[in-house]
Amino acid sequence: MICYRQADYLTPVRASQAQRRPGRFHRGTEDEPTQYLCLHPLGPHAEAMRRFGTRTREAARRLDIRTWALKLPDDGLIDLEFDERWVADDWSACQELGDMLRESGTRGVIVPSAALPGTKNVVLFGPFSASPYDVPIRAAELPASITGEHGSALATLVERVRFRGQRHPGRDYVFREPSWAY
Repeated sequence: MICYRQADYLTPVRASQAQRRPGRFHRGTEDEPTQYLCLHPLGPHAEAMRRFGTRTREAARRLDIRTWALKLPDDGLIDLEFDERWVADDWSACQELGDMLRESGTRGVIVPSAALPGTKNVVLFGPFSASPYDVPIRAAELPASITGEHGSALATLVERVRFRGQRHPGRDYVFREPSWAY
């Protein structure tokens, strides 16, 4: 499967260092990194807009992010059904699930996106390294390519992003592509 990610460092995945700040599926105390990827190309911008509170078209145009595409084998991933717990602003249920999945040796999970309703994200547990996009890979390497530098979001994406404090439209919501107008 093809995944997309926003990462401002020189590689799109963490090979060793775990995050020290908590996230949806990690507490910030784990020994290994937790990697977050999107299954929709607009996902990285939606995630950045949610994180930074980018609620206006003008602010969306000012985003300055680096985006990546990665090839990810989908074997060993658990696909979660929609549940409000997985998209809630309170991360405790997700963090508990992350703890259980790590302990069981699960490689990763496909989850509903909290930032871009109607789309999904992938959460990978453990370290990975990136390899050139069209080069054969070894275990724990993901083919990757940078897709944009200093990229701003589509101004029309603002209407599709679910910001903190907003109600998620739920399981039956169908994502519709925003206008491509910048």
